[in-house]
Amino acid sequence: RRSCPAAGDCGPPPLMTHSRPSSDEHASSFPVGSRVTYMCTEGAVKIPGRSDTVECLPGERWSKLPEPCSRNGATPTRLRFAALTKEDERINFFPIGTNVSYVCRPGYENTSESSPTSTCLETLRWSEAAELCRSE
Repeated sequence: RRSCPAAGDCGPPPLMTHSRPSSDEHASSFPVGSRVTYMCTEGAVKIPGRSDTVECLPGERWSKLPEPCSRNGATPTRLRFAALTKEDERINFFPIGTNVSYVCRPGYENTSESSPTSTCLETLRWSEAAELCRSE
């Protein structure tokens, strides 16, 4: 049977979608100051620059941790009328929610103020980029 966490104890670390605590975290006691590091579950990759550790803070609460891992989406769709921007061309990691921008290819002109963009969806597919470039 599960017992209530003792005073000054955070209880089990938060659940994540694509990560799980790395060590054998079957402990049910996490006193203030405890740290738990997460590792990515199968099929997920670490998001560059994201922290992967939570800490039990005074007030018996875990520090906030944005999901440190994500499934990696496919390379953004190649468009006949536009190419990825130089910055987005260099990225090789596309977690769900990533946005990329395109620039019109030579021979096409931009028909609006904005550039075509695409987002990596929950399905790991890319959203349709608006055809904002037309043949000159």
